[in-house]
Amino acid sequence: MRISYKPVEELVILEMVEYHIDDLAQTGALFLDIGRPIILNWADGVAFHHVPLPFNTKELLKERKQGKIYWASVIYAAMPEYRSSLKIGARDIPVVKTPNPLLQQVAVWIKNHMMRR
Repeated sequence: MRISYKPVEELVILEMVEYHIDDLAQTGALFLDIGRPIILNWADGVAFHHVPLPFNTKELLKERKQGKIYWASVIYAAMPEYRSSLKIGARDIPVVKTPNPLLQQVAVWIKNHMMRR
């Protein structure tokens, strides 16, 4: 048996929106209201949610094989201290302290680019 690992070499984010943490939680509640589940990732003082582009075309699949992926959008907010959820009324938006190295790198990149656009 052969096992190989091809990590992401480049991530292209097509749209980013920065929120205040309360507004990010409100946006998460809107996702829940329309029946879309949401979990926020947290790392390095940033909470965020991303929507990847699916590999549903030959071009995107080819680029993934070459180490490049695309995210359609990222919504994020500064959240210096980790909390396991954000409460909006009766709803809880879960927040996961991500162990994923890619998501941790994204959080650092977002943090370094906040308020600069």
